[in-house]
Amino acid sequence: MASLSRVPPPARGSRRRPPPSSPVPLSPRQEMLLEAASDGDLGFLKRVVRSLDGGRGRPAEAVEAVRECGAGALHLAAGTGKLAVCRYLVEELRVDANAIYDQGETPLAYAVNGANVATVRYLLDHGAHPEKADNKGFTPLHFAAEEGYCNVVELLLAKGAQVDSMSVRGTPLHLAATNGQHRVVKILLDHNADCNKIVSAVYTPLLVAIYGSSLKCVKLLIKAGADVNGVGNITP
Repeated sequence: MASLSRVPPPARGSRRRPPPSSPVPLSPRQEMLLEAASDGDLGFLKRVVRSLDGGRGRPAEAVEAVRECGAGALHLAAGTGKLAVCRYLVEELRVDANAIYDQGETPLAYAVNGANVATVRYLLDHGAHPEKADNKGFTPLHFAAEEGYCNVVELLLAKGAQVDSMSVRGTPLHLAATNGQHRVVKILLDHNADCNKIVSAVYTPLLVAIYGSSLKCVKLLIKAGADVNGVGNITP
């Protein structure tokens, strides 16, 4: 039997890399646009939008053309929970709620990473797709599961997120188990997550829970029917 210690699990915390620097420098007004969106300064944001539009009557185009490392105003507002700005961008300007940035993340993913439940709910109610994955297959549910955001996990599942979506590091259950998020593990199992799903040829949620030294996750998975015999030569 192969030694478990010689077979490393999918890397912890390797979900994303820092984005590269923007290849095209932003103008001062463009920088002000993104800063206002992130800060939630709606009045100033509207003035900057009017300035960037220059009377052409296409403010949405002016806003969507401004990106830093691929992230736009809606990404930044969603990530910092600036709901009023999100409403303005989505409802008044009709900015795409599913716009992706360089690594494939959407405004919804930013809102999830910021643990902004109200913003997550708003975006889902206004066309954001709960299953939109980034370039490595991570969905908003993966992000919420990894961080242990129970309220966000439940909301995403209620809005149709697929419980067993597969990424390069496995399903949301794999990520929750890896990080010892036992409350999220229970929620996912209650929604019929596959406790024997395999990633990287051998890793089940039970194996990564053991690597993560989470006894609570291990117990929950075994109770749910996790295979204690493992896969191939790798066993718990």
